[in-house]
Amino acid sequence: MRYLPLSESIQKYLISWAEMDWPIDWEGVFGRSGDLAVEIGFGNGDFLIGLAQQHPDRLFVGIERAWGSVTRLFNRLHEGGIDQVRVMEMDAAFAIAHLFGPQSLSAVYINFPDPWHKERHHRRRLIQPGFVQTLAERLKPGGRVLIATDQVEYAAWITEVLEGQSFLMSEYQTTYVHDMPGRKPTKYEQKAIASELPIHYFVWQLKTALDGAVLTEKVGEMPSVILDGSFDAEGLLRDFEPMVWQEKHRGVPVVIKVMEVYGQLQDGHRLLTVMVSEGALIQHFAISVVYRNEQSLLIKLAGVGQPRPTWGVKQAVGKVANMIQKVNPTLKVTSSTVGDH
Repeated sequence: MRYLPLSESIQKYLISWAEMDWPIDWEGVFGRSGDLAVEIGFGNGDFLIGLAQQHPDRLFVGIERAWGSVTRLFNRLHEGGIDQVRVMEMDAAFAIAHLFGPQSLSAVYINFPDPWHKERHHRRRLIQPGFVQTLAERLKPGGRVLIATDQVEYAAWITEVLEGQSFLMSEYQTTYVHDMPGRKPTKYEQKAIASELPIHYFVWQLKTALDGAVLTEKVGEMPSVILDGSFDAEGLLRDFEPMVWQEKHRGVPVVIKVMEVYGQLQDGHRLLTVMVSEGALIQHFAISVVYRNEQSLLIKLAGVGQPRPTWGVKQAVGKVANMIQKVNPTLKVTSSTVGDH
């Protein structure tokens, strides 16, 4: 069977998550219902393909950061005629938090995650208390998290994280086991077994629903601010200097950089280039300052970069409005869709 051209594989298997509403309507993506499971870091795809073949009635999403692994999986899915697997090339923590709704997942598989050995890099480890809580929020009643690692020190870290929370419980009498009969090993796992390295398998199940509402960040309307009052049209943002803000939103670090400003002399408009990082999500885009009339300005997203209107992007629009108000204090906000800024 010939491979699909890459363009067709991307259209068939790759999730264009940045262009969709969040959380994603997965039944709409697959065109049918079914238990939804995720594998984080699928590598060569053996484990994920095995799951799909073993459970043809279920739906699977593979999350991977390496483009080479993604394209190889495309070919294997096409070759095997597997149609219930979709792929995302992105950071797993961000995907689980934003693209899957509460109680939407039946299982999450995390095979041999990067242990980030150096102590200063431990914060980069996927298994963190906050991530485990997010997993618990996304699991259906009875949903499972399966983690495998051959790194003894990382296994101790995972043990501490799992034993320090109360929403998941081990399916075994112990926190982990060293053997799982019937499991199809990954390629990496086969090497570890051949080298007689002890493998730690954590199989934990949702024990209790989290108290209170689960927070999900839905993508709403595009942010804009209207400022009315007197201002110097020719001198608007003339003395602009790059600005950087660092904040936190729901515990996630947010960095907003307004970098450059450009002017359109014929109509008085301005265009500012912006970068916003929210955890693992980084967006580069532009904000327009539109000269409506002698007494009114409109600050909005420009048609550059196609950003998702996340909290950080909305804050960026609001901060540009604040910058202009500081130089032109008679301007007042008469309309805003950015929230507090």
